[in-house]
Amino acid sequence: MGQKVHPEGFRIGVSQEHKAFWYSKTNEYFKKVKEDILIRDFIKNKLTDSFISDVIIKKKSTSLVINIYVLKPSEIIGIDGSKLYELRNELSKKLSTSFTSENVVINIVQVNRPDSNARILSELARQQLEKRVPFRRVMKNIMAKAQKAGVRGIKIQIAGRLNGAEIARTEWVKEGQVPLHTLKANIDYCSYKAQTIYGIIGIKIWVYKIS
Repeated sequence: MGQKVHPEGFRIGVSQEHKAFWYSKTNEYFKKVKEDILIRDFIKNKLTDSFISDVIIKKKSTSLVINIYVLKPSEIIGIDGSKLYELRNELSKKLSTSFTSENVVINIVQVNRPDSNARILSELARQQLEKRVPFRRVMKNIMAKAQKAGVRGIKIQIAGRLNGAEIARTEWVKEGQVPLHTLKANIDYCSYKAQTIYGIIGIKIWVYKIS
């Protein structure tokens, strides 16, 4: 039986950093975690097609700073920052008991080297699979993009009713090195879902980046 560990959680404190920064008392810890989940789900649902790479949350007693790493910042910011202002107001309403709109700061950061980012590659794969592109072509396209970006290695795994087959199966391809047991290795990982007419197809991508 496989004993699997999340590649990013496994490396926190070695080659990966935390994605949320805050302190709390023991009896308030679960509230803070629940708040983080609410923030991430809200941003993910609101900005579905904006190619979000990461959401970094920094909390203080009176302020909340959210850094959103995206492929196309202009789509989120809008003209004169109008869309960003709306996003901040909607989020502050969700967090009405904790932070007001004046205390919420949202920073939009453009992703460098998107073709070596596992989450953006997963989003590209999702869009192609939902448009009924053959899964082998999808894997080939994603792998070609990553290799052009100069990564050390990449592994792609797709599982489900591939190409509408009756029986679900798992297919994967690997190119280069992907040392998942090496803590110092800078592994970027993403698990994603594509909703096709035949059902959900799971996508997993591991990218071994040059540190």
